[in-house]
Amino acid sequence: MKDKQVNKTLDTFDEESFKLELEKVLPQMIAEISDMLEQRPPRITKKDKKEMAEMMSWGVGVSFSHLKPLEGIEGDLSQVDTFYRTWEELFHVLLRRSGTKIRLKPGEDIFGYYLRKYLAAIKPPYQVKRLKQYKAVREGIESLVVATMNYPGGKDAAKQLIEEFQEKHTKEYMRYANALNARVNSYQNINLERMTQQNITRLTDLYRDSAAAFENRLRLIVGLNHIVRGKAKTYDDLRKLGYNELLQAVHSSDNPLLHFLHGSVERHVRNAMMHSGVSCSLSKGLIKFADRKNVIEWTMKEFIRQTKKLIITIQTVEYLEALFNYACAYQSLAVMKFLRANPPSN
Repeated sequence: MKDKQVNKTLDTFDEESFKLELEKVLPQMIAEISDMLEQRPPRITKKDKKEMAEMMSWGVGVSFSHLKPLEGIEGDLSQVDTFYRTWEELFHVLLRRSGTKIRLKPGEDIFGYYLRKYLAAIKPPYQVKRLKQYKAVREGIESLVVATMNYPGGKDAAKQLIEEFQEKHTKEYMRYANALNARVNSYQNINLERMTQQNITRLTDLYRDSAAAFENRLRLIVGLNHIVRGKAKTYDDLRKLGYNELLQAVHSSDNPLLHFLHGSVERHVRNAMMHSGVSCSLSKGLIKFADRKNVIEWTMKEFIRQTKKLIITIQTVEYLEALFNYACAYQSLAVMKFLRANPPSN
């Protein structure tokens, strides 16, 4: 019933009406994006709204004109070549309109070009790529994504889990990223290696907030591992897991795919920060973190090192969704190319 309603809407697609509606909702859309980025919304003139609405409505119109004929062959594997070439032509039309110039490598088509550019876009800056912690976490994330894709039903289960995670935490992560950038920028001219109460407070706030942000991301990673083990959990069930339970999963011998996160966050230090268990001895040059019967002591240099390690870990695991999307696109393209080269007889 829902499909029939969508088809009816598309059959009566009116580009001019669509354009007028877009002009009305564009300011709200821009305001919501600006709020998520915690930035003041830019001023949008009538001319800007008109041009944006024209471009978007044109894109919807040209996409409809190309894809509408495919409705009759949806699911027909013998028509894969037609399906593939139609989408390929649509991409070329959209690129020509945008003025984008592309250079295809020998044997590469438009989809291969997009995959190549997408992979290049999710590579980190050179100075980050060289870091030992980045390499370890990136390799771990890639292994987890591959294992999830290879597990029967893993792709769909992971997609649902990631969508639930993003729905609940995208804004929260944007706030953390903005706050982190602001703090790091404000510390640029400060010698954090000097052991002062103010510097200890700065690092404590930074580590505590980073550990809190990492907790939700850790739930997603542990959730993907459950999928691979054939014990998939809903995100609501994962949210019931406390930090200690999540870290126990990381260190468990049953979960080798999670071992790349060993030492990313020190739970006793995090717990001490959450319960006012941080003290220091300026004479000995040590910061003490007391979590019930567990006491950990760090020098100022070690505190800085551990904080950097945690931040690098968080920034690296944020590539998870992009790597998963790349793997899904790569898999789909490989299947399509195989079916084109080996069309089903029936």
